[in-house]
Amino acid sequence: MAINEPTNATHWSEKLQSVPKPVIFGILLLFSTVPLFFPVQLPNKPIDASIDFYAQAMKIPDGGKIILCSDWTNSTRGESKGEMEALLRILMRKHIKFVLLSIGDVQAPQVAKDTIREVSDEEVAKGGTAYKEFEDFVNLGYYAAAEGTILAINNKVLSVAQGKKDFPVGAGPKDALLSPVFSGIKTVSDFNMFILVTASSTNRTILERITNCPMMYMVTGVMVPENTSYYASGQLKGLCGGVKGVFDLENLMEYGINNPGPHEIESEKYKGESIPGWPGKTNTGKGTAYYFALHFALALLVVAVAIGNLGMFVAKRRSK
Repeated sequence: MAINEPTNATHWSEKLQSVPKPVIFGILLLFSTVPLFFPVQLPNKPIDASIDFYAQAMKIPDGGKIILCSDWTNSTRGESKGEMEALLRILMRKHIKFVLLSIGDVQAPQVAKDTIREVSDEEVAKGGTAYKEFEDFVNLGYYAAAEGTILAINNKVLSVAQGKKDFPVGAGPKDALLSPVFSGIKTVSDFNMFILVTASSTNRTILERITNCPMMYMVTGVMVPENTSYYASGQLKGLCGGVKGVFDLENLMEYGINNPGPHEIESEKYKGESIPGWPGKTNTGKGTAYYFALHFALALLVVAVAIGNLGMFVAKRRSK
């Protein structure tokens, strides 16, 4: 008579709970990167905060002027660079001049300048005009004293640029106040908007001190909840948050607001208004690509949790 020998084979339920970490990270890498090379335009309904951001940006007069505070670096380029690129496309197409500065990180001005150059080259390749430093935007650089700088901008904006030099490519240092960006500017209220792109707490520093100019923010996904309260209270005229916010802006740049068609984006707030987009131009970018990849990564998370729980459930049943 055959004797049943005990087996040391691992049950499949235990294997499900002990998948090697390199395998898990390898699958995550595939799910997060492959979709970036094959982006798909997912159905989307922009949220009110994004619609307001786009609408208010489009309401800035062509040739208007804003202050752009760029407080992000490459550590958050996955979200912040997409936001910056979307904003710059709007500014450049409307020929809006801007003052560039940072109070968040000493690296931020150079990261912003690199992005400006990239988007400018993109626009030129599509038949647009190049955005020139000093002529179309003036770079004031980094300010270490954040609170004092923002107070000075609110109360005596020209004092912030006094003694500052801009260094446009191919030219010597130039007095920032002589830039066309500052022509006709006497107070901060002469600017059409103050826009912050940030991944840090500089949002609160600015919100508490800028009172004489309308503001809009572009923030990372984890910062959306705290800034939504500022948007809901009316302190912010618009809010672009995380990858979803970038994806919304890219959709809005393509289809506009309240423009009849198969992809019409309707807004009750702007009922009776038709705010145009730029169909056919380069509107989709990191938002569209990353939003698609994000769905793959989230799907993997759901599947991994389900598999892990299944293995745990079966193993628990076998132990009884």
